[in-house]
Amino acid sequence: MAISNQKQQVYGFDEFRLDVGERRLLREGRPIALPSKAFDLLLALIENRGRLVEKGELYSRVWADQIVEESNLTVQMSAIRKALGERRNNPRYIATVAGHGYRFIGDVAILDEEIEVKTTSRNAIEPETDPGYVMQEEFEVEPDHGVSNAVPALKTEAEDLATIPPRPLDIIIKEKASAPNRHRKALALALSALALAPLIVVVWLLLSRTLNRRAPLDKQMTMRRFATHGGTPNRVAISPDGKSLVYSQRFNGKDSLWLGQIETNSSVPIYQNTNLSYGEPVFSPDGGSIYVTVSDEKQTSWRLVRMPLLGGVMTELVSNVRSAITFSPNGKQFAFLRGDAQTNQTSIIVADAADVKNERVLAARKPPESFSSEGLSWAPDGKTVAVAMQNADGNMGIWAIGVADGRGAKIGDRDWGRVGNLAWLPDGSGLVTLARETAASRSAQIWFVPYLNGEARAITNDLNRYLVTSLSLSADGKLAVLQGFIHSSIWIAPDGDVKRARRVLQGVAPRYEGVDGLAWMPDGRLAYTAYVGDSLALWSLNPDDGNIRQLTSNNVDSIDSEVSVTADGRFLVFQSNRSGANEIWRANVDGGDLKQLTSTGHNSQPSLSPDGRWIVFTSVRGDKSSLQRISIDGGQTKQITDRPASYPQVSPDGRYIAYAETSTTQVRLVIIPFDGGTPIRSFAVPEFALRGRRRLRWTPDGKAIIYTGRQTLWRQALNEEKPQAVKGFEGLEARHLAWSFNGKDLAYTNGPSTQEIILIENLALFQK
Repeated sequence: MAISNQKQQVYGFDEFRLDVGERRLLREGRPIALPSKAFDLLLALIENRGRLVEKGELYSRVWADQIVEESNLTVQMSAIRKALGERRNNPRYIATVAGHGYRFIGDVAILDEEIEVKTTSRNAIEPETDPGYVMQEEFEVEPDHGVSNAVPALKTEAEDLATIPPRPLDIIIKEKASAPNRHRKALALALSALALAPLIVVVWLLLSRTLNRRAPLDKQMTMRRFATHGGTPNRVAISPDGKSLVYSQRFNGKDSLWLGQIETNSSVPIYQNTNLSYGEPVFSPDGGSIYVTVSDEKQTSWRLVRMPLLGGVMTELVSNVRSAITFSPNGKQFAFLRGDAQTNQTSIIVADAADVKNERVLAARKPPESFSSEGLSWAPDGKTVAVAMQNADGNMGIWAIGVADGRGAKIGDRDWGRVGNLAWLPDGSGLVTLARETAASRSAQIWFVPYLNGEARAITNDLNRYLVTSLSLSADGKLAVLQGFIHSSIWIAPDGDVKRARRVLQGVAPRYEGVDGLAWMPDGRLAYTAYVGDSLALWSLNPDDGNIRQLTSNNVDSIDSEVSVTADGRFLVFQSNRSGANEIWRANVDGGDLKQLTSTGHNSQPSLSPDGRWIVFTSVRGDKSSLQRISIDGGQTKQITDRPASYPQVSPDGRYIAYAETSTTQVRLVIIPFDGGTPIRSFAVPEFALRGRRRLRWTPDGKAIIYTGRQTLWRQALNEEKPQAVKGFEGLEARHLAWSFNGKDLAYTNGPSTQEIILIENLALFQK
């Protein structure tokens, strides 16, 4: 336990303490999680206590030189009120002056306290550099590195969204103790230690004979946030010397690359090409260059580029790259994944780093096995490359692939639902990785995996929501990861007019209401998805009175999602993994009498015909993807097409099916007859549309299709060549869509999301 003492300014009001130097809010000595921007707002109000602080003044102080929406201020003030335990209509500390600003009305004392900080041996998050939250930014999903739609994952969109703010830190604030008291305590402790010394020696000798590599995991580990500058960080890499970060972040829908200095918690932009989207960055072994995958609207496949650390000209190195690269220990070679969307084969490619020549295939896999695109890691001894691999049952293990012969050996006997980025410890004793226990789990933890055999152990076991897409380890044992969360709400827009939209359900962060399923019922209610713990269930909502009801229940880590309702109001149709694999299910509209309709596994994304007789869905059998059709009563399925497709939607007249089709180079919106056959129309889509969140719906008149893009909606009329942005949805992230049966109302899910960089230090203690 590390203890430090320092004097600093602290504001006190009732049971609260606002520690300015350490950027902490405490209540009765216990820390309260508070976003960075919320802390800045609270500090501004306290420093101007008793005076009305205008909104413009708050924007200038907290969001200087940034263009933000007014909702940001509202969201941050809500976070403050929640932290202080007060209600807006009955303020204890903060009074709202409608249309003008806020006034701090509590009694404040300026304290001069000595802060004694005790850091736990595991998961203490140091909040000195809390980066803050810019609520209008999009929560980013992992880049689609050319991955085919042929294998629909069991994960939901919400799985990559952290939903619970970091749990309180184990930090104790004490008032300054008098010197005599400290001396008496020290003397008492010394006498106790002398009395116990013989016993301590015996216990230490016994333990020293039995401790193995598990001991280092009990050493001290600290976490702190790294402040970004106004955007949403998507990917992060730490330099080999542990002094710098490179991260991509999104601001106003555009990506940029930034270089951050860890010691000073400062950053500068190094590349701001607004036409590019960035994948996982990697430092060169000497720390002088950055390698990163990029894509743009002209070429949807990802290509690898290199640039100087301080910015400059990008040099394109290789195309069709599905992962971040990993360097050999001597820096002369690197490895990456390459995918073939037509055959679904993933291959580990090794190439010379200097000129990217002499490519060779180290190993390849085809479904039901496949290498994970989250990342590779070259072992310190240079003999193996570690990679996560999905097996036939859909779970993932970690494998070591021999550099000399391409032969694989599993590392340990543990499988997870999903394994993200991984990195070797510098001494080669094992790896650290981000993994979820099951495919449906929302929570990912950081794991230590001994090499070659041994029990994998979770380094963290907390409520923080780590994103499996980013994990980077420095030579001195610092780890950089991302965490994030989302707040979702359900809205109804009459005639699709967002200006007249009304919110019918204010979501709660852990529940993700409507993110993974939203549909109208004929009686005017809404069916939607929401989490109950780590189980995703179906619920109903009456928009008129706000009455909600849970329709289905499930086991832990199981998911019911992508719900539809038949026009006669009899049945719910949805996808679920409640039987062990993703299948199409049916239930009565009240959630009862569940019936599994498919049984081959990997069946998902159901869409109903208007008469409610047929279900069209995506199916994967072997290494082939297709659209299938099945009766609402079950029975034999009929193959409609063998084209790689996702999110099919039947037209209102039942004559056509629209779906998203992805190849290695592009995503297209395709229209086919209901009975299958040659596509009758095929449309190019804008950059980043129909990726990650492939939500599309026919308009009620059947003349167009609306689908999701990045913070917008697009409308593709069948008689036009190009789509048009749907007015009013600019800057909004519609996560799910549903038209009412009478065609008069559009329901959609929307809400702010955040991501932040977390630095975990003292990982060097995991080494021998």
